[in-house]
Amino acid sequence: MIIRPIMSKLLLRLVNKLRPDLEHSSEHPRLNGTADVFAFLFSLPLLAAGLTWLVWVTDWSALGRHVVFVMIMAVLIVLFDRLRFYLVTELGSNGYTSSQGALDGIVLWAAVLVVGPAAIWLAVSWKTAVFLYRLRTARTPEVIWSLARRTLTAISSLVLGTLLGLQVYTLLGGEIPIRGLAPAQLLVALAGVGGQFIASVLVHSVYITSILWRARPFSGRAVLIYLLALLLPALAQPFGILAAGLYIREGLEALLFLMIGLVMMALLARLLSQAVETSRQQSRQLEKLEQLGRAIINAPLDMSTLPDILSQHVPQMFPATGIAIWTADRGVLLHAPPEWEFPLQPVWEWLQAGNAPGVFLPHQGLPWQAQPEFHPPLLVVPILNVESGLLEGLVYLELQSLVVPWDRVSITRLLPAVQSLSAQVASACQQARTCRRTMAAQKTMQELELARRIQESFLPEHIPQLPGWQLTAVLEPERQMAGDFYDFIELPGGRLGILIADVTDKGLGPALYMALSRTLIRTFAAQYPLEPERVMQAVNQRILQDARANLFVTVFYAVLDPASGLLTYANAGHSPPYLVSANPGIRTLPNTGMPLGIDAAESWQQASVTIKPGDVLVLYTDGVTDAQNAGGTFIDRQFILDVPRQCLGQPVENIRQSILDTVHSFVGDAPRFDDITLVILGRT
Repeated sequence: MIIRPIMSKLLLRLVNKLRPDLEHSSEHPRLNGTADVFAFLFSLPLLAAGLTWLVWVTDWSALGRHVVFVMIMAVLIVLFDRLRFYLVTELGSNGYTSSQGALDGIVLWAAVLVVGPAAIWLAVSWKTAVFLYRLRTARTPEVIWSLARRTLTAISSLVLGTLLGLQVYTLLGGEIPIRGLAPAQLLVALAGVGGQFIASVLVHSVYITSILWRARPFSGRAVLIYLLALLLPALAQPFGILAAGLYIREGLEALLFLMIGLVMMALLARLLSQAVETSRQQSRQLEKLEQLGRAIINAPLDMSTLPDILSQHVPQMFPATGIAIWTADRGVLLHAPPEWEFPLQPVWEWLQAGNAPGVFLPHQGLPWQAQPEFHPPLLVVPILNVESGLLEGLVYLELQSLVVPWDRVSITRLLPAVQSLSAQVASACQQARTCRRTMAAQKTMQELELARRIQESFLPEHIPQLPGWQLTAVLEPERQMAGDFYDFIELPGGRLGILIADVTDKGLGPALYMALSRTLIRTFAAQYPLEPERVMQAVNQRILQDARANLFVTVFYAVLDPASGLLTYANAGHSPPYLVSANPGIRTLPNTGMPLGIDAAESWQQASVTIKPGDVLVLYTDGVTDAQNAGGTFIDRQFILDVPRQCLGQPVENIRQSILDTVHSFVGDAPRFDDITLVILGRT
């Protein structure tokens, strides 16, 4: 318990000297970098010891005695090394682990059983050449140290393991070259192979220790996977004993026949591992995408739980060290793991310029970086708006480094799944927007309906009953909110105020303007019961004072004396009412001033007319006289005049309905453009 903290401090101090770049790295790169340095430092003396031992025991003349054999073995070592197979294993919520193997150990054991320790140099030379080649493209400390760690561990394991195996083989009586395929020789050679496996495990324990040192929850399982990757090639190494024996007994032809079969086996193993991994990934991705789709379907319509849904289903969808999903209107929807950082702003600016997915390998520079920096394999996919197709977000995927390096083909295989994820996110965002619009529209409709009911409450609850008179009224709004209104105001002396008005424009604003105008007219009508012109003057002043809106209202306001039939009125720019009589016919009640709400200096005149028995007064708004049919033709006003003239002597309700029927018949199915309001007064 005490030793480990001390060792940790010493290790971190040494790592900081060798890798100062790790000091400012996030947790995951820092842990991996520390493990690489740890394994490198402990592998270095093992490598030195192994190479010293190899130089000491090498018989260079043995290579010259088997030149053709050695050349074939050299080619086969390269070939088998290129035909590596691998295994990627999911480790629950903690990510993935991977391991790889190759059958080059078969060639190595065949060579050492024929040539001796000198054959080990074939494998050492090839691994060194590979290291130097890859070092040319390794531009960052992360890549260099990881490459160095893997190379040192592999060469030290190869040299020490093989030498120790040969030591066991010779101690048990084995000879070089091997003497055929006698059972005794085979058993001794198998013991040597076993000794080599044990030695390799001991050398690789350095890296295993580095895995355990990181204290990951899945480290135990990861170690088992790693040991399995060492065991599988070891199980194939007895074929090397067979190859060496065949070469000694039957010659080069038999060896080549066997090796061709083993090459085909290695190729099959590689193809099979690729197919298994591709199938596993695709199956995993399809499963997770299906689960994600169901979760989105079952989510609330406003998608308030989308971040939780994504965090539950997406992180394990891909072999990634970090994944981020971001949209312009909703911000970060997923950021996993939380301590991981990604360059949102520069990536977003780059994506806006092209709108196309990006696949970036570690050795590639990133277009949003001014200076080349280390980065894992990356996949950037745009999120496109479902309706417009415009860019609205991104999916940023940082792939986990596996034992088999990512190439453009393998990363591109992930692209359809990431694009499907992007499409699901875009669909969810569109659903959320639709929900917001629907809810906003519903709220607006509810508010408009409430406003309509309030506006209706402004209209008279009942038509006044005057002896010797008939009175009717109707208002048909073009929308939920009307700009027209009418009213009947009881005045002193049994008089009745009759009002019809029309506010310019339609909608909620004009409706509020209407409510204000009605209230003011009622107020000043009570103050000036016999003076319609003073009512207009006072209302106009107050509207201009209180209502800061670019609206105006046309008003016809009259005071009726039922006893005498005298109608005193002021017409503020309203459609002139018609007074229909049997004799002399039809006369209009013209304007006595401009509409209210325009000019504070305006004044109005009042006029009067006597309504005789049998006369009908028709008050209307321009929704009647400006009605249009589907062809855009306006109704002929003469039709409107003919109706009351033809209906004289009938109840005013009949006249009202006849006018409405005439207008509706003319308009037909054409949309209405204005409110329709009628007030009809008749004297019996």
